[in-house]
Amino acid sequence: MLAVKDGQVWLVQVKGSRYDEHYPNNGWWFQYGYCKDEHIADRGAKLFNRSAGSFRANIVALVCFRSPYEYQCIYIPVELAEEAAQLNLDYAFRGKRVNRTPGKPDTPLKPGIVYFTFFPKKARREERQMGINQEQKMLKPFWIDRSRNVDPEKRKQDDFHSSEVLHNVFVVPEGTILTDSLRG
Repeated sequence: MLAVKDGQVWLVQVKGSRYDEHYPNNGWWFQYGYCKDEHIADRGAKLFNRSAGSFRANIVALVCFRSPYEYQCIYIPVELAEEAAQLNLDYAFRGKRVNRTPGKPDTPLKPGIVYFTFFPKKARREERQMGINQEQKMLKPFWIDRSRNVDPEKRKQDDFHSSEVLHNVFVVPEGTILTDSLRG
């Protein structure tokens, strides 16, 4: 996606997901994309801006939607998105799948979708829980939650917060107003 304002240009890589109805109270999840064996083996293998060419995203938008008026977004600089994705790969993919059958060896984890949620179940292993907590702490300041905005006063507060997030990520001249509202 290309965003332009007052002569400033941003390239935004959008990663989308749909609210998972199987989890009615916490179906909000965000995906970084799919990892390959190379991402698991090499911490230097990038998940974003993988394709060679002149179009290099400087912002990543992680979007989860339920409807046009119920959605959550995380807008982050690409460097921070890469750092968060690598942290996720560390706790979710880099390691071994524990084989509980006596005499059978543990096996490497297979590549797949790299995702997270702000509402996870408690992890079984402490080091995994620490990674999840660190990832959430890193991304929470960039989270725009438009999933429960029915109260007009709450909506107004969320509009202010959303504008702050967008200002911090897109770095625009002071006095410029940005909004993510579908209602204008």
